[in-house]
Amino acid sequence: MAMNWHSGGLENFRVKTALFKEDASSTIHTATFHIPAGWTVYDIIVVPQVLWTATTSATLKVGDTGATDGFFSSVDLKATDLVLGERLHAIGGENWGATNDAYLTTAGRFGQQSADNIGGYMPNAYNIVGTVTVVDPVSTAGRTRMTVIYYRGATVTPVLT
Repeated sequence: MAMNWHSGGLENFRVKTALFKEDASSTIHTATFHIPAGWTVYDIIVVPQVLWTATTSATLKVGDTGATDGFFSSVDLKATDLVLGERLHAIGGENWGATNDAYLTTAGRFGQQSADNIGGYMPNAYNIVGTVTVVDPVSTAGRTRMTVIYYRGATVTPVLT
C-alpha cells in the first residue's frame, strides 16, 4: 500500500541536529531546539562522534527550561556513559544508558507533563535544551551529536453518530 505523502506523510516530520564541539576554552555549550505548538516530539538521540578529552570532565544534560536534566542527566562524554558505537534514545527504555531522569520513566512517561508538554505533545511552543559542561577544557577533540525528531500528524475529523 502506497503512502499518500500529501496527507500526513514525511513532510510533517522535522529533524534538527546540533553538533557539540570541544574547543579547548569553552566550559558551557548549549543547543536549543524549538518545538512549535501543536507538534509532538518523537525522539531525542545523542550520539558520540569523538570522545571528549577535557582534563576533569565533560557532561551532557538534556532537558528544558523547567529542568535542565529532565530527559538525560549527567551523561559522561569522556567514556563511561556513552562510548563510541553507542547512542541514547529518549524513546524505548532499553536505550537510556541509565542516564534518564524524571521526564523518562518505565511507566511510559515522556516529557514534563505540564501545560506545555503532555506525553511529548506540545500544545504550546516548547524548547528542548542540550547543555555540555566542561571542566578544565584542554583540547579540540570531542564531538557529540544531539538530534530531536518531532512531527505533526494530518488532521482527521471524528464522525459523530
